[in-house]
Amino acid sequence: MDTTDLQLRDYLQRLQVALINQQGGYRVVILEAGSDAREFERFVGRQFRLRLQHYMLTSRARALETSLAIVARSTHFLMYQRDQLVGVLRVTPSPFEWASLAQQYLSPTVALARHVEFSRLITHSQQHRSVPINGLLAVATEWAINRGYQGITALCRSPQRRMFQRFGLTPLPSTALHIEQRARGDYWLLAAQWREILAALQQPVALNANPSENCDEHVRQF
Repeated sequence: MDTTDLQLRDYLQRLQVALINQQGGYRVVILEAGSDAREFERFVGRQFRLRLQHYMLTSRARALETSLAIVARSTHFLMYQRDQLVGVLRVTPSPFEWASLAQQYLSPTVALARHVEFSRLITHSQQHRSVPINGLLAVATEWAINRGYQGITALCRSPQRRMFQRFGLTPLPSTALHIEQRARGDYWLLAAQWREILAALQQPVALNANPSENCDEHVRQF
C-alpha cells in the first residue's frame, strides 16, 4: 500500500468517525461476495417500485445481472439507522454492469481493469431525513483499497453525478449517454483513481460540505 492509499484511508476513516458520531445511530454492515443479499435486494426492489422505476425490475434487467453473476460477485453495503435500513450500495469488480448497458458508446479500458463499479446507491428514510452518503461511500472505498483495487467507476444520473464528482470521480465522455435499457434516460459514466479521490477530499470543504444527500433524489434518478 503506497502513500496515496494510506493518506486516503486516513481521510476515509475520518468520514466514518463523523458518521458514527452523528446523532442518528448510523452503522454500515458489509456483506462480502457470496453472502445472503436478500435484504439488499428487497430494499432495492421496494424502492424501485415505489418510484415507478419498473425498467430496473424487468426480466431483461434480471437476465443481465444473472449473465454477469452480479449478485454473486458483488459486495453489498447496508447502512442502518439504529435497526432501520436506510441506504445501500453495491460494489462489483470487472466485468462491469455498465459495460453491457453502454456498449454502443464505449467499452472498459485496461486502465479500469482494477477498478470496482459502484452501483445501486439508494437511500430512503421513513422520517424523510437526509442520509449521510459520505459515510457509506467512505466505508466502501476503504474496503476497495484494502483489497488492492485501484479506483472506482460508476454509471449514474445527474444528481448522483454531482455527488460522485464531489468525491473525486470525473466523467469519461463529456456528454450524457442514453441507455436504452434504462428508458433511454440520460446517464453519466465516471471514474477515478485513488489519487484523484484523495485530491478531492483534501479540498478545505470536502469533509464538511454536503455530508448528507436528499434521500429521495437518489431513488428517483436510478
